[in-house]
Amino acid sequence: MANEDLPRIRLSPAPSATLLVVRGGAIDTDLVRTDAVRFRRRYPRWGRYGISAYFAIDDQEIDVLCETRLERFDTAAIFTHSDLVLAGVEVVPTFRRPHATLANADLELLIDGLRSCAPRIVSNRFHRGPGGVSP
Repeated sequence: MANEDLPRIRLSPAPSATLLVVRGGAIDTDLVRTDAVRFRRRYPRWGRYGISAYFAIDDQEIDVLCETRLERFDTAAIFTHSDLVLAGVEVVPTFRRPHATLANADLELLIDGLRSCAPRIVSNRFHRGPGGVSP
Protein backbone atom coordinates (compact mmCIF):
# COMPACT_ATOMS: atom_id res chain seq x y z
CA MET A 1 0.00 0.00 0.00
CA ALA A 2 1.10 3.56 -0.65
CA ASN A 3 1.96 6.16 1.98
CA GLU A 4 -1.28 7.91 1.07
CA ASP A 5 -2.98 5.27 3.24
CA LEU A 6 -1.44 6.89 6.34
CA PRO A 7 -1.94 10.44 7.59
CA ARG A 8 1.18 12.61 7.77
CA ILE A 9 2.15 12.48 11.45
CA ARG A 10 4.64 15.14 12.48
CA LEU A 11 7.71 13.89 14.31
CA SER A 12 7.56 16.65 16.90
CA PRO A 13 4.93 16.16 19.62
CA ALA A 14 2.31 18.74 20.48
CA PRO A 15 3.94 21.93 21.74
CA SER A 16 4.43 21.69 25.50
CA ALA A 17 2.53 24.95 26.01
CA THR A 18 -0.52 23.57 24.21
CA LEU A 19 -3.51 23.78 26.49
CA LEU A 20 -6.37 23.91 24.03
CA VAL A 21 -7.60 21.94 21.07
CA VAL A 22 -10.07 23.65 18.74
CA ARG A 23 -12.63 22.02 16.48
CA GLY A 24 -14.89 23.94 14.10
CA GLY A 25 -18.59 23.72 14.88
CA ALA A 26 -20.47 22.09 17.73
CA ILE A 27 -19.78 18.48 18.60
CA ASP A 28 -22.67 16.80 16.83
CA THR A 29 -22.52 13.02 17.23
CA ASP A 30 -23.74 12.27 13.70
CA LEU A 31 -21.27 14.68 12.12
CA VAL A 32 -18.37 13.37 14.21
CA ARG A 33 -19.31 9.80 13.24
CA THR A 34 -19.47 10.70 9.53
CA ASP A 35 -16.15 12.60 9.61
CA ALA A 36 -14.41 9.87 11.62
CA VAL A 37 -15.57 7.08 9.29
CA ARG A 38 -14.49 9.12 6.26
CA PHE A 39 -11.07 9.61 7.88
CA ARG A 40 -10.71 5.86 8.55
CA ARG A 41 -11.59 5.07 4.91
CA ARG A 42 -9.05 7.65 3.70
CA TYR A 43 -6.24 6.33 5.97
CA PRO A 44 -7.03 2.61 6.53
CA ARG A 45 -3.51 1.52 7.45
CA TRP A 46 -3.43 3.82 10.49
CA GLY A 47 -6.21 1.79 12.08
CA ARG A 48 -7.92 4.72 13.81
CA TYR A 49 -10.98 6.86 13.40
CA GLY A 50 -10.17 10.55 13.45
CA ILE A 51 -11.46 14.08 13.17
CA SER A 52 -9.60 17.30 12.48
CA ALA A 53 -8.77 19.88 15.11
CA TYR A 54 -6.11 22.52 15.80
CA PHE A 55 -3.73 23.26 18.65
CA ALA A 56 -3.95 26.63 20.41
CA ILE A 57 -2.29 28.13 23.45
CA ASP A 58 -4.73 30.91 24.35
CA ASP A 59 -7.83 32.84 23.26
CA GLN A 60 -5.77 34.97 20.88
CA GLU A 61 -4.68 31.87 18.97
CA ILE A 62 -8.29 30.64 18.98
CA ASP A 63 -9.31 33.91 17.30
CA VAL A 64 -6.59 33.45 14.67
CA LEU A 65 -7.80 29.91 13.97
CA CYS A 66 -11.42 31.09 13.75
CA GLU A 67 -10.43 33.79 11.27
CA THR A 68 -8.05 31.78 9.10
CA ARG A 69 -8.98 28.10 9.31
CA LEU A 70 -12.50 27.87 10.75
CA GLU A 71 -14.27 30.79 9.06
CA ARG A 72 -16.91 28.48 7.57
CA PHE A 73 -18.11 27.49 11.06
CA ASP A 74 -20.35 29.76 13.14
CA THR A 75 -19.01 28.23 16.37
CA ALA A 76 -15.90 26.49 17.62
CA ALA A 77 -15.57 23.81 20.29
CA ILE A 78 -12.64 24.35 22.66
CA PHE A 79 -11.28 21.33 24.53
CA THR A 80 -8.47 21.21 27.05
CA HIS A 81 -5.71 18.93 25.88
CA SER A 82 -5.60 17.15 29.25
CA ASP A 83 -9.37 16.46 29.25
CA LEU A 84 -9.11 14.79 25.84
CA VAL A 85 -6.21 12.60 26.92
CA LEU A 86 -7.97 11.63 30.16
CA ALA A 87 -11.07 10.69 28.11
CA GLY A 88 -9.02 8.31 25.97
CA VAL A 89 -8.86 10.51 22.89
CA GLU A 90 -5.48 10.53 21.16
CA VAL A 91 -4.35 14.04 20.21
CA VAL A 92 -1.92 13.49 17.34
CA PRO A 93 -0.01 16.29 15.57
CA THR A 94 -0.80 15.65 11.90
CA PHE A 95 -0.30 17.37 8.56
CA ARG A 96 0.79 21.02 8.88
CA ARG A 97 1.13 22.82 12.18
CA PRO A 98 -1.16 23.61 14.07
CA HIS A 99 -3.34 20.75 12.74
CA ALA A 100 -4.10 17.78 14.97
CA THR A 101 -6.18 14.65 14.61
CA LEU A 102 -8.39 13.54 17.50
CA ALA A 103 -8.34 9.76 17.20
CA ASN A 104 -9.18 6.37 18.64
CA ALA A 105 -9.17 2.86 17.19
CA ASP A 106 -12.76 2.44 18.44
CA LEU A 107 -15.33 4.81 16.92
CA GLU A 108 -17.69 4.72 19.90
CA LEU A 109 -14.85 5.40 22.35
CA LEU A 110 -13.83 8.41 20.26
CA ILE A 111 -17.38 9.78 20.25
CA ASP A 112 -17.96 9.05 23.95
CA GLY A 113 -14.60 10.56 24.84
CA LEU A 114 -15.37 13.78 22.97
CA ARG A 115 -18.83 14.07 24.52
CA SER A 116 -17.48 13.47 28.03
CA CYS A 117 -15.10 16.42 27.76
CA ALA A 118 -17.87 19.06 27.66
CA PRO A 119 -16.05 21.55 25.41
CA ARG A 120 -16.49 25.29 25.71
CA ILE A 121 -18.48 26.43 22.67
CA VAL A 122 -17.61 29.91 21.41
CA SER A 123 -19.23 32.01 18.73
CA ASN A 124 -16.98 32.57 15.73
CA ARG A 125 -17.07 36.30 15.06
CA PHE A 126 -15.14 35.68 11.83
CA HIS A 127 -17.73 33.28 10.42
CA ARG A 128 -18.32 33.59 6.67
CA GLY A 129 -21.41 32.07 5.11
CA PRO A 130 -21.63 30.55 1.63
CA GLY A 131 -19.63 32.53 -0.88
CA GLY A 132 -17.44 34.06 1.85
CA VAL A 133 -20.10 36.53 2.96
CA SER A 134 -20.74 37.38 6.61
CA PRO A 135 -24.25 36.24 7.62
